[in-house]
Amino acid sequence: MTDPNLEKISKELAEHFNITINRSESFREIKNNLENADNQMEEIRESLHFVRQDVDKRSEVASKELFDAANQLEHLFSKIDSLETFVNIVKKSVNDVTDRVDETESLLTNPINRVWDTIKMNTTKSIDTVDLNLPRMKPLQIYNTKDYFPTNIDEVVEREGTAQQ
Repeated sequence: MTDPNLEKISKELAEHFNITINRSESFREIKNNLENADNQMEEIRESLHFVRQDVDKRSEVASKELFDAANQLEHLFSKIDSLETFVNIVKKSVNDVTDRVDETESLLTNPINRVWDTIKMNTTKSIDTVDLNLPRMKPLQIYNTKDYFPTNIDEVVEREGTAQQ
């Protein structure tokens, strides 16, 4: 019950290497070697199966973690956008105040105005603000930090709910 191809190959090899060994003994050795190689291949196949399962599990966990991190980044980006808007409003307010201070300083440091103020102060009548002819000051537009950074958890949930829609 030997394979004819196996017998033919072993015979050719024996002739090639000039070996004179009992055929049944060499067939047994070849058969054992083939069985060992087959067993090793089966073990490798099982190992590959376990590796694939492990990779699948780990990649699933990693993809979930990446998805969660991306959601956290999205929330962080919305906060950064709010902060940028707030900073721009504060910048505009500071620039407006700076312009008003510059305008007021130019009016007060004008030499003619100083002379005029001195003359008025030397008079016995009290100085009226209408007499100074100062430009009418406009009230500053006030910003509220709570518009950009809610302090109440309900406002945070409400803002996140509208952002997700």
